[in-house]
Amino acid sequence: MNFNFEYELIDSGGFQRIERFGSFVLARPCPQAHWKRVVTDIALDAEFIKKGEKGTWNILNPELPEAWEIQVGTAKAIIKLSPNSQVGIFPEQQENWEWLNKTITTAEQPLKILNTFAYTGMATLNSSTNSNEVTHVDGAKSAINWAKKNAESSNLQQNKIRWICDDVIQFMEKEIRRGNTYDGIIMDPPAFGRGGKREWKIERDLPLMMQLVPQILSPNPAFVILTCHASKLLEKKNLGNYLNRLHAFAGRTPELRDLNILSSQGNALPSSFGARIYNL
Repeated sequence: MNFNFEYELIDSGGFQRIERFGSFVLARPCPQAHWKRVVTDIALDAEFIKKGEKGTWNILNPELPEAWEIQVGTAKAIIKLSPNSQVGIFPEQQENWEWLNKTITTAEQPLKILNTFAYTGMATLNSSTNSNEVTHVDGAKSAINWAKKNAESSNLQQNKIRWICDDVIQFMEKEIRRGNTYDGIIMDPPAFGRGGKREWKIERDLPLMMQLVPQILSPNPAFVILTCHASKLLEKKNLGNYLNRLHAFAGRTPELRDLNILSSQGNALPSSFGARIYNL
């Protein structure tokens, strides 16, 4: 089954990323893209202009809608231009969405899945089936609402999805006290973030979170995925080491992944890295 993703990285360079989301082409800041662009004659529909720590969108196409949908595997994502230059999805996660969509939906038994730092729900929706139960946790209510709208657009709102607005560590601690366990866990923590009344700092909180993971895994778990953007603080081998310590996957070797976005026309974009381990 082909993974239908209506997205294209056209090029990166000059501290920008030029991307097509559905029918519309956007230019966004990209501090790591210090190289020279290959494609220079592409017509843009909108460009994010950074001003200090903030910025604004310069709309170049008067017919650009406020929001539009694109296909992401079995899900649909609503794309919107946010004030922080985000648009609602992180395309570098395509490899994990595709793996989830292909692997989880063909599992021999129903799975209970926990998706943390779940944002607008592409991993949630590509893990969701009529039988799987997915718990979607994010500290931002706006992200939860966006994810719910994506579920409705994807006709998955009737599936077994729990929407939880909470700090991830506090939620995991509560689930452990309740005796709840999960067959699969997805984690994509930021370097820094705020959820509820608590700040997240990856150098402080990732070790704590990974101490909780074994306590919340079911006795015979299916998978754990851990990805990260904090390249100045961690390497993919660090993430692999965390997964190697999970005794429930004894004998399994974590897959270490570079989550790069490829381009058929211009420069690829190294964006993230991660590891996954599974019994499937």
